Amino acid sequence: MLQDGKTLKLTVPTDFEALVAQLAALRDDMTKLSGSVTALAERRGRKMATDLTDGVTEAVHYVEGKSMGAEADLEKSVATHPLLALGLAAGVGLFIGAMTRRG
Repeated sequence: MLQDGKTLKLTVPTDFEALVAQLAALRDDMTKLSGSVTALAERRGRKMATDLTDGVTEAVHYVEGKSMGAEADLEKSVATHPLLALGLAAGVGLFIGAMTRRG
């Protein structure tokens, strides 16, 4: 192969063309991989957004339920002990009045 100048001339272009073909295949593979990674990231991002939205919605429902329960308990307590509720309201009013007068 190397004894003849013609053989050497034919081998170099063939090797170069093979290298160019391999680089083109590598470029195509990298493009496909990039597309796959992008699609995966988009799917995971959408899933995370959905999970976050579901979690916030669940938290809102929980807080609403607790606040309604606390409101009902307060109303029941005031209805059961009206004089105590009146005394507490008067005490809080006096306390707030005293705090605002000093400042």
